[in-house]
Amino acid sequence: ERSTVTPANAYIAIVRWEIERSDAVVDADGNTEAPVIFLAAGSGGTVDVGVQASVVSEIDDDAVIRFADDAREARDETLDNEPVKDDGVMLLIDEFEPDQVSVEARIVRYQSIDDDRAWILELAANGDGAEVISATLVTE
Repeated sequence: ERSTVTPANAYIAIVRWEIERSDAVVDADGNTEAPVIFLAAGSGGTVDVGVQASVVSEIDDDAVIRFADDAREARDETLDNEPVKDDGVMLLIDEFEPDQVSVEARIVRYQSIDDDRAWILELAANGDGAEVISATLVTE
């Protein structure tokens, strides 16, 4: 049976892509902290609970994963540029056609009003799940 990109392994691959490309978070004592990553469906609404459970168990200690039903839950709206809470990043993941050998997913990577970029990620199934094989910044 051929491997395909499922919603769960796509989300896991997208989180791994974010962890690999982001700078380490260092606390006041110089200790490296796990990055905080909020995940939200680009269309709004709740990410499937099975997908949530898979992502949290697979990522484990590599990042603090929080799911937001609404993007506003992840932002600190009391501050001018509405940064993501806890120095985190929010990934808004648009719906994509799952269960293909490779899929294209559009995401928005949001840290604040001033740092908000859309990417097209190409994901391919591999023996372990899926991986991001290309990432293209969407220019307005």
